[in-house]
Amino acid sequence: MWATDIILDKLEGYYGYLSMQKYSSHVVEKCLKEAHEPKRVEIIHELINDPRLINILLHKYGNYVIQTALKECENAAARAALVRAIRTHVAALRNNKYGKRILSKIHRTNREY
Repeated sequence: MWATDIILDKLEGYYGYLSMQKYSSHVVEKCLKEAHEPKRVEIIHELINDPRLINILLHKYGNYVIQTALKECENAAARAALVRAIRTHVAALRNNKYGKRILSKIHRTNREY
């Protein structure tokens, strides 16, 4: 899967921006699904640390990227960090139809929410 790693490396630094575009959000979702766990964790950390995280969470395409990250992440620490980052924006998410989808996904997969 060396070709996949090259592509993932080329996209590094752009995952947040790409998450909010109609077609490139599908690419980011595919990266989250196909990447080996260490690369997947890197993508998730990039999304968590993106200053536009709230925009991604509330975006009509970005919310699907976050839902995919929640679904595909097997690393407990990375998943917990993503859930913590999302929880800091619960008030805004509750008032947005795309944000509600993310909260629902967390609730279904994480009973302690």
